[in-house]
Amino acid sequence: MKKRIFAFILSALMTVSLAACGSSAPAASAASASGAASGSTASSSGSSSSSSSWNVTRPAGLPADFPTKEITYVYPFGTGSMQDTYFRILAEKIKEKENWKHSIVVKQQEGASGDIGWTSMCKAKPDGYTIGFAPTAQQITAIAQNRPYTFDKLSYIFNMMSDPGAVGVSSKSEYNTLQDLMNAAKENPGKISMGVTSVTGSEGLAVIQLEEASGAKFNVVPYDSETEVLTAVAGGHCDAYCLNVGDLATFLDQGTIKILGVGTKERSSIEPDVPTYGECGYDVTQVNSRAIAAPAGTDAAIVQYLSDCFMAAASDPDVQKQCAQMTIPYDSMDAQDTTTIFKEYYNNFLQLWQTDPWA
Repeated sequence: MKKRIFAFILSALMTVSLAACGSSAPAASAASASGAASGSTASSSGSSSSSSSWNVTRPAGLPADFPTKEITYVYPFGTGSMQDTYFRILAEKIKEKENWKHSIVVKQQEGASGDIGWTSMCKAKPDGYTIGFAPTAQQITAIAQNRPYTFDKLSYIFNMMSDPGAVGVSSKSEYNTLQDLMNAAKENPGKISMGVTSVTGSEGLAVIQLEEASGAKFNVVPYDSETEVLTAVAGGHCDAYCLNVGDLATFLDQGTIKILGVGTKERSSIEPDVPTYGECGYDVTQVNSRAIAAPAGTDAAIVQYLSDCFMAAASDPDVQKQCAQMTIPYDSMDAQDTTTIFKEYYNNFLQLWQTDPWA
């Protein structure tokens, strides 16, 4: 039972870097920052076929003048991540196509592995002018540490992406298959190091499940960021990594690491030649969802409107072109579908915590 629950939950859990504690960075306009972050900018309104594809209507009950001021997007980690970049691209496109006078402003509120920003967002006035980054890993902290941003305290707006988990090694490693790595960790318990960014996050829990499925035992080593994990692996200071496919692009391009397995049920479209954990003989799923939410109680018409805007932006040809260039694993879900799947994640994860707490 425990294994089956883990398999279901790990499909929802998102890898989150442990952000260093510190003061919040100044707010930055998504519209002004996304071009620099992505290396390209969307075409201007009315300049391509993307204009005709925009089909957003204002739902009944939406305040006629919404938004009358900037919308704050609380992001509890540092700049430059894939999800940060993607959000800024989406926000810029929405402002452009909806002809808003005001921007969606990204407010960095770093510290305590996301807790500071998530708490701030959850406790904000539910007026539609505060939204925030709401990954599934948020629920790990909420449940394990009794924090205020549990599923029922949020109104989900949009799912941005679902990033497959991945296990791999240095390109110079003697391990060429996931089975090779697992067998080595089984034969030498505690001696094969596995780098993660969080022992109690999705990566750490994925490693636990892989250990249970294989009989292996790793020396799990937490690092402060995905880059630190991969640098250690590429340099031969750590034997293996458990991260997400979206974290690997630079090191794969450099040829310093290789992937042995991915956590999707079907092979990832991003890495179609890499077998799944299941194909390697381990009944484990690891896919991390990254959503946008508002405080619970936010007007349903506002949630619907913002959801429709993000869905339209994600479907825009200019945005999809940028996603392809950056290999962003976008997985668009509207407010209703995002709420449904996150509710399932939360309820099953809560069941796991109540029967076998991990911390």
